[in-house]
Amino acid sequence: MEWQFLFGSIALAASVMLGSANRVAAQYAVEVISYLPGTTPAAGFIDPSAPLGEPERFTGEGVFPGAVSPFNPPFLNTEIISVGEGGGLTLRLSNFVLPQGGPEIGVFTNAGLADDAYPNGQAAATLNAGSGTFGIDRAEVEVSEDGLTWESLGLTTFDVPTNGYTDLTSPFSSTAGSSLTDLQQPFAGSLSDFENLFYSDGGNPDILDLLAGSGGGTWLDISGTSFSQVGYIRFSVADDGDPMTSLNFELDAVSIASGAIGAATVPEPSTFVLVGLMGIAACLATRCRLSRVHSDA
Repeated sequence: MEWQFLFGSIALAASVMLGSANRVAAQYAVEVISYLPGTTPAAGFIDPSAPLGEPERFTGEGVFPGAVSPFNPPFLNTEIISVGEGGGLTLRLSNFVLPQGGPEIGVFTNAGLADDAYPNGQAAATLNAGSGTFGIDRAEVEVSEDGLTWESLGLTTFDVPTNGYTDLTSPFSSTAGSSLTDLQQPFAGSLSDFENLFYSDGGNPDILDLLAGSGGGTWLDISGTSFSQVGYIRFSVADDGDPMTSLNFELDAVSIASGAIGAATVPEPSTFVLVGLMGIAACLATRCRLSRVHSDA
């Protein structure tokens, strides 16, 4: 019967969509709960979709395309979002984060290293927020299990850059690499560990060796909170009361460590698609049966 065929076809399509959605599920921020730019966000960097999904691996498309590296962080206004003084950004993660007694949430920004040996990619001998770097920001970080009750992780400096690929010899490559870094592998080092290192230096210790396959980023530890799991994260920048300063914080993305991934924070969107499609199919089937009854009469 026609309606049975239609019902079967829709059910099959829904099952395919459900399976596909499960396969591509990623452990990053998936929803902006609230965004208040504040008074001093970076001009033009207020796209609320920018911090969702995976951290950038390749930046500057259509302008100055290049692989993301510690010397070439993401810079487009579609890739990073800015929070100014008095502002805040609240994100829902795809999955709950489970405390592991170590860093579980990676925060990826547009922090970068100045090149002391351009274009070879050598970090300065001294690295801090005022020397040999750019794009280093601070923000208050809070986490929550349900989006209602929050606990602070404190004022945090985000100074560890991102690296997108493990097989590039130049930090300014205009093409993507073929070997991806692991953006869910916590980086246990600090900014000072990059001092004096070249991006890639053959057999000598270099930045790629230091990262050891990780995509970098600043990693946060939620083990000190009272939560058994965390599903939301919030970044805010306080107004320092000084009209001569314009504090802000730029975010690319957040990531959950592979070993800290819990259940999905909400049912997969495909579940709602499946229910909706089934409902449509049932409705169409009912109409078909009624039509057949009236036709037979």
